Amino acid sequence: MSRPALTTGLLFIVLGLAVFAGKTLWLDLPVLPERAEHLWGVELEVTARGIGGQGSIRAALPAPDRGSVIVDERAASDRLGFTIRHQGDERIGVWRGRIAGTRHVLHGFRVELPERSFPIDPTRSAPVPDDVMKAYGRSTSTYPSLAAEIGEQLEELGLPPRSDPAGRLLTAFAFVADEIAAADAGAEDALLTLEGREGSLPGRIRLLVTMLRAAEIPARMTFGLDLRADRPPIRTLWAEAWLQGSWKPLFVDRGLVGVLPADHLILGYDRIEAVEAIGVEAMSYRHRAIREQLSSDEIAAMMTPDRPGLAALSLYRLPFATQGAFRLLLLLPLGALLTAVYRNLIGVPTFGTFMPPLVALALRESSAGSGLALLGSVIAVGVVARFGLGRLHLLLVPRLSVLLCLVVLAITGLALLGVSLEARDLGRGVLLPIVILTMLIERVTVTLAEEGRRNTLVKTFWTAVVATSCYPIFASSYLAHLMFGYPELVIVTMGLLVWIGGYMGYRVSELIRFRTLAEPIT
Repeated sequence: MSRPALTTGLLFIVLGLAVFAGKTLWLDLPVLPERAEHLWGVELEVTARGIGGQGSIRAALPAPDRGSVIVDERAASDRLGFTIRHQGDERIGVWRGRIAGTRHVLHGFRVELPERSFPIDPTRSAPVPDDVMKAYGRSTSTYPSLAAEIGEQLEELGLPPRSDPAGRLLTAFAFVADEIAAADAGAEDALLTLEGREGSLPGRIRLLVTMLRAAEIPARMTFGLDLRADRPPIRTLWAEAWLQGSWKPLFVDRGLVGVLPADHLILGYDRIEAVEAIGVEAMSYRHRAIREQLSSDEIAAMMTPDRPGLAALSLYRLPFATQGAFRLLLLLPLGALLTAVYRNLIGVPTFGTFMPPLVALALRESSAGSGLALLGSVIAVGVVARFGLGRLHLLLVPRLSVLLCLVVLAITGLALLGVSLEARDLGRGVLLPIVILTMLIERVTVTLAEEGRRNTLVKTFWTAVVATSCYPIFASSYLAHLMFGYPELVIVTMGLLVWIGGYMGYRVSELIRFRTLAEPIT
């Protein structure tokens, strides 16, 4: 190895390790994350289009109460003014200003959402505060608690006396949960739901709230998000009743009383939409959520205000969609490092320099075995098609274009076959790097013609081995956290690659191949 390569690689490694050591030893940031069970990163993205007039966007934001802990909160305003207002028990984020063209605003936060229990004690009673009764105990057009139909139904149920509010609540809840059928396209009005004995989820909740108010129990409808790791957040509704000094959650669709399940985020009350806009022509919004690997204390350390330099360089400040892309992107240098070890130190041949890590990256959503089988099937179809195209004597660009079309058709056919056979992994082919796969098929065909079947099979075998070795890198959540939280490790990887590139000695395959030369002559 030349001295410049040795020195340059050493400088890269020392620089990267110095930054890494400073973060972990001096700033005491975590190397391996604690497993945070119910810590989520949630992001609201709103897109609004206006014609240049004054407008506003109002979004329901979570409040740090009732067992939920908000760790980090931030907003992007796209040249609009942003304020947070408190309206009763709600927090409302307001973007206001001149809305010309399309504006994108964003609000993100991290929140801890364990299961929260609010038990109901039938032997305990507590007076209802006047402000709670005034806000949530009166009759309205949405909750017509003074309607004759509601009074007749309560009389038919035979409610316990006023001295037993817990019994009155449970009686009304049991009626709505058991006697009112759920219908996705059912009525959303409380009285229509009662009359038809079926209703949508908003209709059933409104009926329960109306009946509770008629029974002199303050109640309201709660709007929130049901967070899950395997799908986007789902907007959901439930009822809450004021009893024994606190709000008790009531889930008529699940039959839950006094329990707020884990990963349920409260956004607002007596609403069915999280975002409203005034002075815009069109508006859309969506929530995103990711399950955090860091604990709340660890995220606070990453984002703490008294370290502005660290906070400015932290990738945790990025939008969640961008974070997901960078978690994969920062793993690519590790895949390139492993490929360089195989090719330059061990000495195995592969198709393409970076084909193995790219294949491993594309197949991260499936198992390595099924992914490689899928890849082999597509390549086999492509090679057969390539030999057929060779007889037409086409020029390079049209030939590759036709081959790309055939690869797309092959992946589409496998996906349809997977639906018929109920084999989900056959649909993973859409994740393959199609253009690179097309070039690989071309390269395999040329190798077959120039080097023969044996060398082609050897290259194919080692390409599969290297891709399989790279697969655990892209499947590891710990490596993703390490590279995302400490991107300076890419500099360390660069130093190792400089050393590998400067190595001029024998490879392992050459030592094995020429091992007989080291034997003594007899």
